[in-house]
Amino acid sequence: MQQQRLVSLLVFLNLVLVLLASGCATMRGIDEHTDFNPAGKISLYRDVWVQRNPPEVHVQPVSEAPLEMKVLFVPFRVTQQMSDPLILGYSTARTVWQTWLSMRIFPNLEFSGDEVPYRRDRAVQLARARGADMVVGGFVTRVYAGGTAGDSDLAIQLEAHDTRSGQLVWSMAQSGMIPAARTKDYFLFAAKWRMPSDPLHAISQAIASDMGTQVQDWISGPTAMTRMQEVDKKVHDTVFSRSDPVPAPRQSQEGAMQDESKPRPAGAF
Repeated sequence: MQQQRLVSLLVFLNLVLVLLASGCATMRGIDEHTDFNPAGKISLYRDVWVQRNPPEVHVQPVSEAPLEMKVLFVPFRVTQQMSDPLILGYSTARTVWQTWLSMRIFPNLEFSGDEVPYRRDRAVQLARARGADMVVGGFVTRVYAGGTAGDSDLAIQLEAHDTRSGQLVWSMAQSGMIPAARTKDYFLFAAKWRMPSDPLHAISQAIASDMGTQVQDWISGPTAMTRMQEVDKKVHDTVFSRSDPVPAPRQSQEGAMQDESKPRPAGAF
């Protein structure tokens, strides 16, 4: 009798954990499942997610985007001293390009894989010669590859130039990290976190998606968020909530509001 009650209790707890897992799988890339073994401990598995803040937009267009833009992507330049920087710059830029392709941001988006690492003047000349309206490149400013056993960290600065005028149209920076997998043991169950097979690729995809959303809003206007994205934002804002309020802009003697920290957008478009 006691054994049947224990089994019933474990089944009930398992159902509760399944419901919690289905309600908590809110972050992009999370996959959860629960393993139930009546003879052992319940295990709740979760994939780790990319911890990041929203992109820092330094320069952005002031007018609507032209229709039917042709955009050329070039490999990123790695500014950190490391071995094989060309491979990292190429693979990171290609991940951003593939993510933007899946988001369908531009109708014509080409990747120049045989080009040298990003240099502003050379990239603009190359894109202009290929008939592109805009060229996208950037820098990998920080990278730490912890693999599947340690923390991984990646920071990207992305730039986009108008090929006709050479002016800077977009400038964004963002970083993300994936902490090492861990396990928390409780009395009746254990929560276990799993690492992706390629953490740097996962971080690149998350950053590319965030930056792509900024450009997508410029192209077609803000799109309605899905239910998953709404919950994702709420959880992210809760985890990375501001501890200090943002001070209000100073007011001049004439009463005009001044905000010296606001970046001035380029006038290319």
